[in-house]
Amino acid sequence: MKKVYLLTALALASFGVSAQKQKLAAKEMNVEVIQKSSVKPVAQQKVTIWSNDFSTASQWAISNLTGDAQDWVISTSTSTSLGYSTGAWVDPNNTVTNENGYALFDSDAVGANNGNQDALLTYTGTIDCSMYPNVVLEFNQRVRMWQTTETIFEISNDNGTTWIQFPVNLDKATSTLYQENSQVNITSAAGGHANVKFRLRYIGSWDYAWLVDDVKIVEQPAYDLRSLSPFVAGTNNIGIEYGKTPVAHLDASYDIGGSAFNFGSATNTNAVANVNFGSGLTYNYSIGSILSNDTIAYGATETPNLAVGVYNGTYTVSSTEEVSGSALFANNTGKRNFEVTNNVYALDGIGINPTELQTTTTLGSNSFNTPTGTIFANMYHLRGGNTNNVVVSLEIGISSATTAGTSIQVSMIDTATFFADGYQSLTDLNGNVAESDYYIVTASDVAAGKITVFFPQPVALADDAYYAAVLTEVDASNTNIIRILNDETVLQPSYASMIHLIGDATYSNGNAFAIRMNMGVLGVNEETAANLSVYPNPSSDVVTIESNITEGSIQIVDLTGKVIASKTVNGVATAFNTTALTNGMYTVILTNGSTVETRKFIVQH
Repeated sequence: MKKVYLLTALALASFGVSAQKQKLAAKEMNVEVIQKSSVKPVAQQKVTIWSNDFSTASQWAISNLTGDAQDWVISTSTSTSLGYSTGAWVDPNNTVTNENGYALFDSDAVGANNGNQDALLTYTGTIDCSMYPNVVLEFNQRVRMWQTTETIFEISNDNGTTWIQFPVNLDKATSTLYQENSQVNITSAAGGHANVKFRLRYIGSWDYAWLVDDVKIVEQPAYDLRSLSPFVAGTNNIGIEYGKTPVAHLDASYDIGGSAFNFGSATNTNAVANVNFGSGLTYNYSIGSILSNDTIAYGATETPNLAVGVYNGTYTVSSTEEVSGSALFANNTGKRNFEVTNNVYALDGIGINPTELQTTTTLGSNSFNTPTGTIFANMYHLRGGNTNNVVVSLEIGISSATTAGTSIQVSMIDTATFFADGYQSLTDLNGNVAESDYYIVTASDVAAGKITVFFPQPVALADDAYYAAVLTEVDASNTNIIRILNDETVLQPSYASMIHLIGDATYSNGNAFAIRMNMGVLGVNEETAANLSVYPNPSSDVVTIESNITEGSIQIVDLTGKVIASKTVNGVATAFNTTALTNGMYTVILTNGSTVETRKFIVQH
């Protein structure tokens, strides 16, 4: 069964948010890119018809359809500030010849607010493809797209009288950095023609940048089957693919599948797909014949028997003509990973995703021009029943750009309330299921790359969908900053990860914030539990905590959710000095990775 993402205006309206709110409408969104996709060249084709590495600038003509100075350049810059921090090539494998020149359109540098860009870079020679009826354009690129950006290759076979457009990067998310080797089939314009002309075209309006190098026209192979868009999503998770799911919250069934694309010039027959997650979880799907330049989806609803562990999935497509060991078989396999945990629920797959596919950016308190504050949130489906639907804390993955001293608040929000766009201030949280008090980020949090904020007491929820949210205030001085990791490896449905600008509206992130839920199992009566004892209660100077758990951790949390002290348990009594604590109630939380027990005690000097 083909996976369907509910991205239409109708689907969004069902959550109370309009289609116009899917993307932010200001380039001032500050995106910090902390990891980049590396260049991954495809297997070299047999015949290279033409190539150019931009080392000779005189071979290229610069022109501009708007009549201004917003032009392409041939550059050797290594600056990280190009294109609003798009930056120059990062090429650890030395697969791009950027040192001797590359094509650059720096939209941010040459543009202006409300500007209009339409610039051309034309190869001055001609290319003879008369002996090759099927041809492909191959190129290296580094690019960041904005809503107005169009990146196009144009081909002429009549000496420049008419040009045929081949848009690229239509699948790219806005504001995300991509560096890759790509191909586009230009057979319809160049195949079999003797006098082919070629040019690059950039259309935009004060956007980011497009860097292009090492362009080639190569013979299209007869057979080049490719695995695209692998997915594994709980059937009742409305298209959301979770990176980590607690075993108690697994769906009863999962939609598994992907697509097979025929980039070759000939038909692939008897195509099949094999999906293998190891541990005996293997699924086979028949696809049939795939015509040249055609894509066919495959998959079905399955009921895998999942236990705690990491599942590394490979999605391999093959056919009679292209089998394992074929020259171009490397791109016949796609990957999708996920983990089943005891108690961690994560939309993002950071640390789980295949390393070569991982793309991570950050967004945060200094990302938007909002006068009041911002809420960052992920949707989670709870289906474990009353004893398993217990949220102990939220963990927020952060980058080193976060500053100690920043104030945040975490919350669990009902989905209907979240989409009502009703928040006018950070104190307007009447629809929240639960919330913490303000938490001050520490230097240790920044060094660890994550913040864990406990709720004042574990939150028991009914089976339903909720948003786990982080609330940040705006700091005009820009000195108190939180930058939340954003996993862009897997495209998520629009409602999976959201951004609410206080006093404005709700927008789609389209990816996955590193906002994770630490789950527990209450089911333990405070009076009868044998695993945890706290005495004396009240305490004036020392409180002793006893547990017969040999592996786990203990935290003492105040009424705001702030962790006062923590310790790894080892089956012996632990004494905590309480003389420095103010009078009041505190909570002891014991967890061993799958269960949680709590005790309240009072400090009274």
